[in-house]
Formats: sequence, structure tokens, C-alpha cells
Amino acid sequence: MSIVLVGGAIAVGAILLALATRSRASQGPLPARAVFQLQDLIDDLCLGPHGFVPCDASSLWTLGIVGRRKSLVSFLHPSAGARCLERVQAGPWDSKVRLGNCKARSALAWDVAPTEHGGVLVSSDGGQHCLARRWNLAAMQPCDFGFTSFAVVDTPLHSRGFLLVSRGGASCFDGLRFRKCDTEDAELYWDVTVRFDKPRGEGYYSFFKFQTARSTPTQQCLSASGKRGAMPTLADCHQTGAKWWAMIGGRLEHAKLCLERESAGAARMQPCSDDAPHQQVVLRAAQGPLATATAPPAMVGASRGRRPRVTIAGGLGGG
Repeated sequence: MSIVLVGGAIAVGAILLALATRSRASQGPLPARAVFQLQDLIDDLCLGPHGFVPCDASSLWTLGIVGRRKSLVSFLHPSAGARCLERVQAGPWDSKVRLGNCKARSALAWDVAPTEHGGVLVSSDGGQHCLARRWNLAAMQPCDFGFTSFAVVDTPLHSRGFLLVSRGGASCFDGLRFRKCDTEDAELYWDVTVRFDKPRGEGYYSFFKFQTARSTPTQQCLSASGKRGAMPTLADCHQTGAKWWAMIGGRLEHAKLCLERESAGAARMQPCSDDAPHQQVVLRAAQGPLATATAPPAMVGASRGRRPRVTIAGGLGGG
């Protein structure tokens, strides 16, 4: 899976707005939750599923909010069992951070707050513990010991749309079948909404056509019947088949079935397997052909101050 990140910019306001949103009703039927990266202000590496990495698709996050529970959800899930950031306790003063089960208690207690230097800090337990970097690993420690200050880098998923591209990049999915990719064809561009209606953390995705406003009452979403071999359709976004989509390990999945492209371009839902064709998500480029570059986005408007002193008491521990 590859994603083209276009025109990254500091968007602290977007993530704080998401944190302030307590109910899906306040955002309408298809909420536009921010999809962002958390970029170290010192060297521009991003927080990924297993530590700090060059900014790419693996380092995309969204906020899951249900009531007072807040989750940091990996936007492109590496696996079904590893979707949300969680703490792994290793000692009284420090703990590792990794992707894990969204139902874990430590995966439901995150917060993101601005710092006086223009970045944000990531904390848990009501602000008692902060995320801190040690080399390229991520850990939690008491905030009084220091923390890593992040830039919130927005991605243009909701402002530009994206393409669902077959493996090899030759054809794009239009909701019914795969056909030749054309960056000028508005019918090929998608948007996505992430909803968190139940206190389980990971949420579910719905895909809809970018050219139609998300507030349109007749908006249709990608839908599947849940039957093996059935063709996907476009249907009312409130239908069950239009919910519970996910991007897991490079595949577009629904109810344990994966979207596959047949030789003639037809699209069908088939049982997921390790050798199933992967679908790529590609954002609309400002100009030029489809690209698969993975260079980190430019950081705009952030000061590169000195990172606060970080001391991991007793090391990171095992586990």
C-alpha cells in the first residue's frame, strides 16, 4: 500500500477540534475526522506503529472518540489485531508503546494537547504520563520527566479525495468495477468517514464519492452484502453493508471478505488470504501522473525548538 502525501501542513487546530467533538450527531451523518501524522519537531520522523519512522502511509493516525474515551487509531491497520496505540507496562516509571487491541484499557485513555512552543504533546492517564522518544522507540513516562513535542501534519484526504488503485497501478475502482485510471475523472475519487459509535476504539470506515458533498441526504457509500463472490455496490450510507469497511494489511476488507479485481475488471468480495491482490490508496496529486512517492511531507510553520530532556528511568523494559 502506498499513499502520496500532498502539501502537508501544521494542523493543530484540526486535531483539537476533533478532540472537542463528543458526538457523531454534531458532525452530521458522515463526520470528517482528521487524518494526520505526528512528526517529531527535531528531525521530522513520524510516530509509526512500532516507533519513529520516515513519514509514510504507516504513520497515518485518526482520533477515535466515544464519550470520554479517546483512542489513537492507525488509519491503515497493519493487522486486524493491531489497530490502536496502547501502553505496555514495563515498570513503575516507564512503559513501551505499540499497536494493539483497541479494547485494551490503555488504548482508550489518550489525549493530545498543545504546548507553549507551538507543537503538541501526547499524554495518557489524565495528563500524568507523556509519550517520549528514546532513539527511534516510543515510550511513556511521567510528564515531569519530559516529553517529545510533535507537529500535527494534516493530510488532504478530505480536501482532495483519493483513488482506490489495483495492484500495479493500471486500473482504479469506481465502486462497481475496475477501469483505467484517469486523474481527470471525478467518478474515480473517494472520500472516507470514520465513525466510533461503540466503545470499542477502532471504529469503522465508510467510503463515498468525493464529488458529492458529505452532507448530501442522498449520498451513497460503498456497500457489500457479506456474501462470498458478491459484487460490491453503492448504497445508502446508513445500511449495514456500507459500514464496517477497513484497510487492513494493504487490503480493503468488509466482514472478513476482501475486494478483489477479476481479469475482466469486475470487482468481487472474496475470502481474505495472504496472496489476495492488494488495493492501493493514492491521493490526488496536484498535477502530473499517479505517483507513489513516499518522501515525508514538508513541515510548514513549526519552530524547531530543543526537545525537552527525556530520561527513561530503568530503560524500556521487556515485553
